[in-house]
Amino acid sequence: MNLDTRHTTLITPLPIDAGGEEPAIFARIEQALEPLPGPWKVGLSHGVEIGWWIVSVYRGDGFECTLFLEGPLQQTAGYIRDRMADALQRHAVGLRDEREPPKR
Repeated sequence: MNLDTRHTTLITPLPIDAGGEEPAIFARIEQALEPLPGPWKVGLSHGVEIGWWIVSVYRGDGFECTLFLEGPLQQTAGYIRDRMADALQRHAVGLRDEREPPKR
């Protein structure tokens, strides 16, 4: 029996070269996902020289979303929450990849 009740779980190793940014970006991601139905699994990749992050977010119902966060203005909890809310809304209304067969 899995007793893990965390709302957001980091599933990738912590980037070694993140220059101390990882805890801050992950805290903002947790804050962004807190009001959204989860639980969530999050993967992070970091571009050190230019400061970008790639955030991959997964939920148990098959929802997946990848965000490319280019700079500080895109790395706020509010920006991340808004992008996730948009993706969740598209997921809820059934917008899908055209290569995917229709659900019956």
